[in-house]
Amino acid sequence: MALINTISGSSGIMAFVRKVVVVSAMLALAAFLGNGFNLIGWNLIVQARYYILIGIVCIGASLLYFIQFRNRPVTFKYYTAFVTLWPFAIVLSSSLQGGILIEDLSQIVSWTFVGAFFMIFYRFRFSEQMILWILVLYALITVGIQIAQQVEPLFAIFGGNPDDISDLVVVEKRNGLARFFVGSYHIQMLVMCFFWSRLLQTFRAHWAILSALLITSIYLYLTKQILISTLLTLGVSFFMVNGRRVKILAFILAAICIVGLGVFWEDLFGELIQDSKDESFSHAIRFEFIGYIMEYNLTDPVGVLFGHGMSKPWFAELQHKLYYPSDIGFFGEAIYFGWMWALAYFYVIYRIMVTYRDRIPLYIKLFVICSGLISIFIFPYRNRIEFFNWICMIYICSLYIDNRTDLILDKTPEQNE
Repeated sequence: MALINTISGSSGIMAFVRKVVVVSAMLALAAFLGNGFNLIGWNLIVQARYYILIGIVCIGASLLYFIQFRNRPVTFKYYTAFVTLWPFAIVLSSSLQGGILIEDLSQIVSWTFVGAFFMIFYRFRFSEQMILWILVLYALITVGIQIAQQVEPLFAIFGGNPDDISDLVVVEKRNGLARFFVGSYHIQMLVMCFFWSRLLQTFRAHWAILSALLITSIYLYLTKQILISTLLTLGVSFFMVNGRRVKILAFILAAICIVGLGVFWEDLFGELIQDSKDESFSHAIRFEFIGYIMEYNLTDPVGVLFGHGMSKPWFAELQHKLYYPSDIGFFGEAIYFGWMWALAYFYVIYRIMVTYRDRIPLYIKLFVICSGLISIFIFPYRNRIEFFNWICMIYICSLYIDNRTDLILDKTPEQNE
């Protein structure tokens, strides 16, 4: 019996060590995908060919696993295969339409491979806990960097242009604070929603502290659309919990939040609101750009479906008009990847929020709401680290939908709508 207990204890330790190693390796990979938390000069240190090499390996492995598990009912398996391989259809389409710039192929391969992690997660049985540890650690490191750089903004080295060769980040001031784009605010959103959903269900001091940290992190991006969507999502969340005791606690928390916002509204949002009035020109440009794209689509049906790639000379004309695809959310992504790509996003939203709403955990639904509210301005996955976050979210959804109870945190349905 003692021998059996010793063997069991040793296997438990080894399993824990393996998890620590895997989580650490994936955290390092996430940092790599996120340009070292947007370290200035990153692209001078890490060249695109490294991403391309990793991409070829990941896509190859994912295809093998996809074939291996082709007969298993894995939810979102075909969606992730689509978002991984669809951009190559853009390359083919561009070639047939009169040639393609080599930058198109290299840019696509250097980041679309992230979709391949879905099947890699599935093959190696990543649990929801492991995925969350990766994202939580990434988010908390981001918070640490943000706060440290607010203390000494002139010596900041994160949150600038990865192509910049200068010694310091060029600091923009908003609401009396320095504005940096450290890490990924979509990861901060997802992790914030996780901590907040736990706080709504069971009040614990550590959930409250972690929620406050992540809300602070989102605030420090000093981006009006993100702040508005976060506040609206937090408000909606109070109506998405069940149980009398939980609702009472949730509404008490809501009252505290409303009072806090009322007291500190001017300090937190005064200058941002004024900036919003002063930036009416930039908002008008966004909607003007959307109208321009809708008209252009009528003259280019192939481009509507397949997109235009990521490095067409046509984009220079757009920039001359002060049009930037990244400013118009899914409309902008449709320019790059076509409306098939944008519609795939809405397909997933529908499956999560309607088809499988009773199986999906509350924090996932809150994240979908939070990121979806601003998808007309900021698409949820526009680069490698955002795409990684999205694939992690999709994988967690598949665990719940497919009822893989050995890999999820909540063995029983959450107290949500």
